Amino acid sequence: MNRFFWLFFWLILPLEAQIQDSLSHVKIGLVLSGGGAKGLAHIGVLKVLERYHIQPDVIGGTSMGAIVGSLYAAGYSAQQIDSLFHTMNFDDILYNRYDRKYQNYFKKEHGNKYILSFPFSFHKMSAQLPRGLSDSQKMFNTLADNMLHVSNVDDFSKLKIPFVCPATDIATGEQVLFTHGYLPLAATSSALLPSVYAPLEVKGHLLLDGGIVNNYPIKEVKDLGAGFIIGSDVQGKILSKNEITDISAIMDQIVSFGMYKKMPIKRALTDVYIHPDISNIGLTDFEKIDTIIKRGEKAAEKALRNLPDGLKKWRSNKELKSLHFKKPDSLLFDQIILTGQKNYKREYILGKIGVRPHQKISYRDFLDGINNIIGTDNFEKVHYRFKAEHGTKILYIDVKERMHKAAMNLGFHYNDLYKINVIGNFENKRIFTNNDWLSLDIIGGNNFRYNFNYVIDNGFKLSWGFHSSLHRFGHQVKATDVFSAENYSINQLDFNYLQLTNKLYFQGNLNHFVYLRLGVQHRYKELYTYVFSSEENEAFYFGKNHYFGNFVSVNYDSRDDFDFPNKGMYFKLKWNYYWTSTDFYDTFEPYSLYIFDWSFTQKILKPWVVRPQLKAGLHYGKSHLYENMFYLGGINNYLNYDNISGFAPMHVLSVSATKYAIGSWNNRFEPVKNHFIGVDAHILLFDASDDLLPERIQKLYGFSVSYGFKSFLGPLKLVWGRVPSLQRNHMSFSFGYSF
Repeated sequence: MNRFFWLFFWLILPLEAQIQDSLSHVKIGLVLSGGGAKGLAHIGVLKVLERYHIQPDVIGGTSMGAIVGSLYAAGYSAQQIDSLFHTMNFDDILYNRYDRKYQNYFKKEHGNKYILSFPFSFHKMSAQLPRGLSDSQKMFNTLADNMLHVSNVDDFSKLKIPFVCPATDIATGEQVLFTHGYLPLAATSSALLPSVYAPLEVKGHLLLDGGIVNNYPIKEVKDLGAGFIIGSDVQGKILSKNEITDISAIMDQIVSFGMYKKMPIKRALTDVYIHPDISNIGLTDFEKIDTIIKRGEKAAEKALRNLPDGLKKWRSNKELKSLHFKKPDSLLFDQIILTGQKNYKREYILGKIGVRPHQKISYRDFLDGINNIIGTDNFEKVHYRFKAEHGTKILYIDVKERMHKAAMNLGFHYNDLYKINVIGNFENKRIFTNNDWLSLDIIGGNNFRYNFNYVIDNGFKLSWGFHSSLHRFGHQVKATDVFSAENYSINQLDFNYLQLTNKLYFQGNLNHFVYLRLGVQHRYKELYTYVFSSEENEAFYFGKNHYFGNFVSVNYDSRDDFDFPNKGMYFKLKWNYYWTSTDFYDTFEPYSLYIFDWSFTQKILKPWVVRPQLKAGLHYGKSHLYENMFYLGGINNYLNYDNISGFAPMHVLSVSATKYAIGSWNNRFEPVKNHFIGVDAHILLFDASDDLLPERIQKLYGFSVSYGFKSFLGPLKLVWGRVPSLQRNHMSFSFGYSF
């Protein structure tokens, strides 16, 4: 019996040692599935792996798993990735939005006007559906900036942790596997959610989300030598009919059918399977980042308790270090290799970026230049890469120009003055030069309107443009407010206003924020009512004149958003001088119109933004007519008019004046993302006489309370205002982008 025991002991002891030895030398593979925002749970999984001192030898990821996995493979710690993701604006990445300073001055001045945009094909003479809601340039820029330290790495097996990720060739339905190339481009290609992003063309392949063909790349990780697989899977399940409630759920369902069928086999091949709770988490719920990461940690802790002791013990002595690298202060390239351009010359592209061979440029200015050329909207992509080859510092730039230079856009808007309006727009670029742009708005509603613009934009060199527009409205007003000097006994009358404008101007852009504009203009104005007419449908005109003059304006705009800014300053000073008129009533004398508008926006605390504002207008001249007076009231700034402006405590067109000044203190709170509460105080000083320094200035004090909502259809604003001295309350409502 004793001899049998010792024989068993000596046979088992080497076997146990062999098992421990095999475990200590096995390669650990980490597989990270795709899943949009749900993939943020992978960060929590990585945190727990680090707490257990387990570092994978190979990483494979798809979509969001590719983004998290590539950052980890590049040397970032789990906590560093957590911090990095908390600094990202996911809405900007999803919708490819850039700082307003990179927009052309027209879009910056008027804000967004359209909710739908369709490329226009001259070959088919029709609008086309876009290949995606947005481009992926912002995602690429974010990854390229944070993976600068591995820019020279072509072979992903040479990263701190070998890495692999799949993408889908949407033209063939085949998998394209990235084991070599440029890491930010590979991760971006793997994460292109169908219909959200347009496909990327990479080395002849038209690529979209890798999750379409392989959302859990376990085979590819095993092929790189991994013998022990830890998998983090944030895939859900096939949704029932009642669970398909929005477009996000539909997208999730479409890409899920094929991959869910393969998961039972892949799960069986996974040694440690981690499945975070992703219930009530959608593909784009990035605002739930803290909740999602914590769910990843919880699931990983539960799964790793059963990790083999030998593997756990062997990994406990492995040192895990955070990544430390400093981005360069300046760049200097010996050679610049540009590919992909067709219509735009090398000089134009490099000039917009501001880079030249053998010419030093700061890293910040280089990134600013990349954003600057993207802001032209002439390119679908501008991908860059720094490499050092045989002692030569090379900048690679690969661009793709937009397939269609024309587009058709649609939008709608409601406000108290125009009521319901629908806008259709046609825009075209590169008609006569590579820098020109044409835009025509046709606006239907209670009154027909149009805007036409043709611009040759030379950037920081002298530019010029032509503008033509027709704007009109009809509105019921209180006669004693608007025509107080006439002492009309009638209470209400219809206020009908028409303005036709033609301008030819030159413009100089001093930088991204400041531009100076000067030119000549023609304006035809009508102000009429039917109340005083002796015959039915016959108008009585307060004014009906053609005016000719010149104008000068200075604009400064550093606001981060047009409708709900959190920071930045806005300043506008404009002088109109009209030197002749057709003189409908034989009373015309030359006159000037001065307009001043200033505001400063600053976030005080996370939910609290303050915005002091000053606005003023002056009609200087003895022959003012009613169509040229200032009309104040309402919540909208009517950018098409120099003489109609908002004053929130009162209804639109409630005050007429020849000179005015408005001071406002605005407090805005954002208790929930994209929902805004405002509490504002206002003062209006005004006078309706021709005297430059009147003896008595009228004063009105008021306050307003507002609710705002930023939706994909445009901003919604609901305002209640009151002027105590007049005992007046009013409600104003607007919805959609202004035009």
